[in-house]
Amino acid sequence: MNENLNKRKTDVKNYLEEQLAEKPKKWWQSRSDDYTPTRDMGSGKNNYPHYTEETIVKYDFKRALGSGALFLCSCSAIAIICGLKEGEFPYSFLVMTSLAMAFSFFQLLDQDKKGPLMIFNKEGFWIKNMNRPAPWVHLVASYIRKIHAGEDPSHYLLLFYYDETKDEFFEAEHCIDGLDMSKEDIAMQIECWKIITGTNAVTVN
Repeated sequence: MNENLNKRKTDVKNYLEEQLAEKPKKWWQSRSDDYTPTRDMGSGKNNYPHYTEETIVKYDFKRALGSGALFLCSCSAIAIICGLKEGEFPYSFLVMTSLAMAFSFFQLLDQDKKGPLMIFNKEGFWIKNMNRPAPWVHLVASYIRKIHAGEDPSHYLLLFYYDETKDEFFEAEHCIDGLDMSKEDIAMQIECWKIITGTNAVTVN
């Protein structure tokens, strides 16, 4: 890799570290998104991938279906208990609950949840909205983005990388909630593959 590209990568990395670093806020200011480097998020994990292993991350349909079924059973039990106390079975409540669950199950059929969502191996990395895999040597920075919205925050994998076909730097992002691998394990996988392929970090002067 030529020195000019190395310098460009270093400049981008320095810029990202400055822009995404946590900044102090006044008490009246709304809380901004948190950006945690994957090297920090994945620290303390010990489930290292083997050299010949390929990591494929998918949506966890089993857990989603299990949670939905548990919710439906709980609502049904509550409705039956309340109905017995009041002497009238709450059919309308069960119908509304069933419709809500049917809508939730329908969302599971979304194309964005089908097939591999992330692939990591010795050749490079790929997440759903990338046109093609990129080699690890072109990865500039990787973060876990935490969005504070509502009661439950959302988490996204955020990758900044260089595309040699266009000679430009790009950003790729994908939600990592509800996947078959935790955000900590995803971060650990990225860091481990960077070590395995000898591209652990971009030199910063």
